[in-house]
Amino acid sequence: MWKIFKVSLSLCQNFVILPRLKESTIMELYILLNIVSFFDLLMILLVLYYGFKFLIRIIAPRVVDNAANKIYQDMQNRAGNSNQSRTVRKGDMTIDYSNKKPKQFGRSDGDYIEFEEIDNKK
Repeated sequence: MWKIFKVSLSLCQNFVILPRLKESTIMELYILLNIVSFFDLLMILLVLYYGFKFLIRIIAPRVVDNAANKIYQDMQNRAGNSNQSRTVRKGDMTIDYSNKKPKQFGRSDGDYIEFEEIDNKK
């Protein structure tokens, strides 16, 4: 790392980008530059994260509502189409199912078991 820094330092000084400074001063500036760029990156990431979070809170409910409405409309269209297909023509046989009543069993249905009561008096 230090060799790369020395090479880049010598190139920069040759092109008069940096004034002739001591290597320690340039190293301090290089470290400060890295720290500042790290905090810049950190701030950008935080802004992006909270911006994304804010947009999701605004957009997500609308997207879910639109999807729910679309599904509801599709179900209504399917139900409407099935009712329209039930048109009855003259001479056709139709079967209407009424609500079924629960079965009631009579005494003659099945086996009847008679139980005896036992007195526990001694």
